[in-house]
Amino acid sequence: MKYYGMGLCLLLMMSGCASTSNKFASENYIVDLESGSFCIEGRFDCRSLSLIQPSFRESWIANAFAMPKQYYSWRGDELAALLLNPPDHSYQAEQVDDQLYRVPPTYATHVVWDVLAMEYYTLYGDDDGDSLLPHGRPQPRRFSVSK
Repeated sequence: MKYYGMGLCLLLMMSGCASTSNKFASENYIVDLESGSFCIEGRFDCRSLSLIQPSFRESWIANAFAMPKQYYSWRGDELAALLLNPPDHSYQAEQVDDQLYRVPPTYATHVVWDVLAMEYYTLYGDDDGDSLLPHGRPQPRRFSVSK
């Protein structure tokens, strides 16, 4: 009976992780051209698209969009254009307001979020283990959907 209880507890914990992962897979993003931000729809969780400029992770984004292997360096407005017109034609952005566009949760859009979140963490996280961010290192979203 002892092992049954431990197994049930482990199963419940694992199912909680799976539900978080599936949640990521169903959350749309909003590209706000006016503010230059990339947000999770329905939340107050946004990242500035300009965070891409100090990044060395552009190749992650290029790979996610099936772009040719080469050196990429984007400004925030160029990353917004990439999100609104994906080169692999894997989705179509939906205009929801004058400067607001909805993009679906795909592997590529999750990678963009992950890169921006990591850049934010790298710039504003504290090196001695304590973080200025309330949740510490960001949890990758790209693994919640298949490539």
